[in-house]
Amino acid sequence: MLYTAIFMAAATLISKILGQARDSLLTAYFGSGLESDAFTTASTIPTMLFDVIIGGVISAAFIPVFNDIVSKRGKDEGMKFVNKFVTLVVCISLIIVVAGILLSGQLVSLQTHYTGEKHALAAQLTAIMFPMIIFTGLAFSFVGLLQSFGEYKIPSLISLISNLAIILYYVLFGKSFGIYGLAVTMVIAWSLQFIILIPWIRKFGVRFRPDFRFRDEDIKDTLKLAGPMLIATWVQPLYSIINQKFASNIDAAVTQIQQSNRLYIIVVGVFSFVVTNLIFPKLAQAVAKDDMNEAKRLTVSSLRSIVLVIAPLMAGLIVLSEPVANVIFAYGRMDAQSVKAISVLLKFYSVGMLGLGLNEVLSKAFFSLKDSKTPMRNSVISMIANIVLAFILYKLMSTNGLALAAAFGSIINAALNWFCMNRKYPDMIKRSDIADMIKSVVSAAVMGAVILPVYYFLASRCSGTVGNLIICAACGAVGVFVYAVMTLITGESDIKNILHRKG
Repeated sequence: MLYTAIFMAAATLISKILGQARDSLLTAYFGSGLESDAFTTASTIPTMLFDVIIGGVISAAFIPVFNDIVSKRGKDEGMKFVNKFVTLVVCISLIIVVAGILLSGQLVSLQTHYTGEKHALAAQLTAIMFPMIIFTGLAFSFVGLLQSFGEYKIPSLISLISNLAIILYYVLFGKSFGIYGLAVTMVIAWSLQFIILIPWIRKFGVRFRPDFRFRDEDIKDTLKLAGPMLIATWVQPLYSIINQKFASNIDAAVTQIQQSNRLYIIVVGVFSFVVTNLIFPKLAQAVAKDDMNEAKRLTVSSLRSIVLVIAPLMAGLIVLSEPVANVIFAYGRMDAQSVKAISVLLKFYSVGMLGLGLNEVLSKAFFSLKDSKTPMRNSVISMIANIVLAFILYKLMSTNGLALAAAFGSIINAALNWFCMNRKYPDMIKRSDIADMIKSVVSAAVMGAVILPVYYFLASRCSGTVGNLIICAACGAVGVFVYAVMTLITGESDIKNILHRKG
């Protein structure tokens, strides 16, 4: 598991870096105005609509049901379920594509306040990119299958391939085919995510045959689980919709919001998404075998690991948001004012980083237990809180208030899921576990306090891209050292166990 986790983390990190390079190339080639705003909106509408309707639950609903079937009735029955499930996903995806293309203009109007040329361009680009969700649906389905069979490496590479394809477009054809060529390339890149999985799904014995028997009991069980689960996964897409609707009143704000949010997701996602993708199938298998002790152990160890790693990343990004944004975005047609705006947004988004990471684990733990109603209720409450906060904070802080509202929404969601998990399984999270998590947070806070004066000292003496790289590297090195020392001083159990094993 450690070797697999390291591979997944490395692949995810490289993929996220390529994804950030892809996003920063958008502003480098097209600036932070009409074309970049239109493309940013158009690229999020198909995936967001897909997530809201079905995408957010494909693998989450598939994995528990599939593992239960295989555990109790054998692999052959499991493969029959695969055919029905994938057929259903493709049918729903096709309906979304056709409806999305026909209603692309209305969807842009629903999400933004664009008018004239910007609205027309966003609608055209949206229609071009809608077909990519067919391949996304296929890829999501077979990723769940591969993870259930213990194959994690190939699924962790698919985003890397698609991001690389888009970057190559910029380098080779960006100036020749412009923004429309980029939209077509997005569809091709997303199709590659599915194509590279084909040899591997065949290796595990999948011989896909369309099966339209959707009244099957297994499909009914999946849909019952997926309904509340779907609502529970709406949090991040709806945060994005709310933020874009508000930000579309300000020129370039949509691009700034999306760039800062994506960078934030990259930092928190490299570890938290690896942990949940690795643990979720194992949780589902443990539950299918009625091994609740193992399920509880996996959940708690994941929560502890999330806090141990995400807490210092959160503190570091809050302090170093400006040099990080300058290193990534301060080139090409991106002006200094936009880079500054992104850095401030990133700082406010980072407040919710620990909440987002914890919520990833807690939601998946509920899903593996086939309890999708609890995270659904908590998600609805956090979404309402986010909307209310967005209205209030936008008036006080403009777009920065939207980022802070999203951060508070993540914290509220995680707190509610934590409370419900602890009430349902009061013996799962022990006081010693909570104490270790608090030690990690305290260590991270001390780390942030130490690197802050180091940052101010270097910022007054270093400038430009090289200077910002020096600031990030120096503060990062000091931060790692301080955090390591603090975890030893506080006696954090996971670190002590690692050192004891090495000893």
